[in-house]
Amino acid sequence: MSDRPARTEEEVLDAIERRRRRPVRKLLDDRITLSHGAGGKASRTLVEALFLAELRNPLLEALGDSAVFQASSNGAAGPRLAFSTDSSVVKPLFFPGGNIGELAVNGTVNDIAMSGARPLVLSAGFILEEGFPLRTSSGWSPRWPPLPAWQAWRS
Repeated sequence: MSDRPARTEEEVLDAIERRRRRPVRKLLDDRITLSHGAGGKASRTLVEALFLAELRNPLLEALGDSAVFQASSNGAAGPRLAFSTDSSVVKPLFFPGGNIGELAVNGTVNDIAMSGARPLVLSAGFILEEGFPLRTSSGWSPRWPPLPAWQAWRS
């Protein structure tokens, strides 16, 4: 055990804020690597260096799993909403325990849930490589997983 006294919640939050506001690190890689898509330090550096610098705004500044914002209509405050979308590249398309469609749906639903929101609708992002067959030998074609796969999350 450490001899240091326990830090208060305010001290911890201040430390997080100081680290979040630190200057953006420069990318050290010349090319995108698998680590940039793994959700760790390389992903955060990529987002901070390439995207946040150009797209910086209060909604994205938090770099959360989803953007949480107050909707409005004709100047009147509406409900608070959370928005997220995921895109994945995975081979094979079908793997033990799932497929790329389920991965996309579950990833997006998880991001919304992590913000404390409840999924109401689903957004989609598609990454289609040149030369990707519209139909594969496994019978897969670009379509959503069965509706019950994500409808269960709504209840």
